[in-house]
Amino acid sequence: MITDNEKAKLRFELANTNVQSIGRAQGIYVTLLLTYICVAWGVAFVDGNSVSFHIGPFELKSDGVLGITPFVLLFLTLVYIGSVTAAAPALAHLRDTETELFGSHDHSVSEFDTHKNLLDYLAVLQLNPRAKTRVPTDDDEPKSMVRRLPHLILPVLFVGSAFTSGWAVVHMPSSYCAVFIFGGCCFVLQVAFSFRPLWRGVARFLGAERTSDVFN
Repeated sequence: MITDNEKAKLRFELANTNVQSIGRAQGIYVTLLLTYICVAWGVAFVDGNSVSFHIGPFELKSDGVLGITPFVLLFLTLVYIGSVTAAAPALAHLRDTETELFGSHDHSVSEFDTHKNLLDYLAVLQLNPRAKTRVPTDDDEPKSMVRRLPHLILPVLFVGSAFTSGWAVVHMPSSYCAVFIFGGCCFVLQVAFSFRPLWRGVARFLGAERTSDVFN
């Protein structure tokens, strides 16, 4: 029979493991998403028949990359949004188990996250060379608009991904009717699912209270 303290420790360890797994997934998905966006725009600036990509035994022309771009970006955007959405309740549960085990929650989200991704490091950049290096915290103090700029990172990412999908759909050859329709459907779904995290990021940037739903 384990003690209540051991149960609390077990619950905390399970919650922490869950948060770490989500962090690892976010790192993989955002890297793949950014990489594919760069590949898509790289292909956009070359002639359709001048570049071929070899994936195992298959050869993919650059115009073929254009055809699959809306679907690939839809998939990568959705799985990344899913990982971002899953992080909020996972972190809330981790906070509860931390309080249960230690009596308080003194650690920031950044301290718990041992699998930081590219966007996490963009969020801590500073412009003022004379300013003291800031440590990421979860404090509730009001921040200036400049300090809230990192909240725009995700909206910019989702807008860039949707714009790339839309560009690919518009520039598909007119002979690819079925591909055009499928790509258009993928684009519409991507925009629809991107609206929620985009709105939440913009609302945070505009100064929403920490108790607002956009933080939960």
